[in-house]
Amino acid sequence: MLSLGSFKTGAILLAGLFVYDIFWVFFTPVMVSVAKSFDAPIKLLFPTADAARPFSMLGLGDIVIPGIFVALALRFDVSRGKESQYFKSAFLGYTLGLVLTIIVMNWFQAAQPALLYIVPSVIGFLAAHCIWNKDVKQLLEFDESKTATSEDGDSKSSKKVE
Repeated sequence: MLSLGSFKTGAILLAGLFVYDIFWVFFTPVMVSVAKSFDAPIKLLFPTADAARPFSMLGLGDIVIPGIFVALALRFDVSRGKESQYFKSAFLGYTLGLVLTIIVMNWFQAAQPALLYIVPSVIGFLAAHCIWNKDVKQLLEFDESKTATSEDGDSKSSKKVE
């Protein structure tokens, strides 16, 4: 079980990884050469229409790290006792970012930093939804360490831990 603790921490982490990913993919050949030569289950391959470049790659980190942020949105919804509205926004943003990454990789026939598209989509969709619903303050004040599931095993109820 991984947890970011708060949306502030998650946003800072994703912003840092956003810059990191862009630097290592666009400004150095390191990330691309390591990804191509490393044969382990840390990448997903997507088929392309180009015979010279039959696959596009997506690193496991591009899935897991934003996924932890999306999971935090689900825990935020659960802590409020409401349906998973912010989770759906974050997940939709993630899906759009992932699709956009694959489209751009195939369009330009070159390596792309996936977090360049995923991070703004996830944070943007979640932020827009919170601004629309006027829940920005609640989202920014949410701290997962202050909530815990009740001891009776009911996963829908939560209580404050002091």
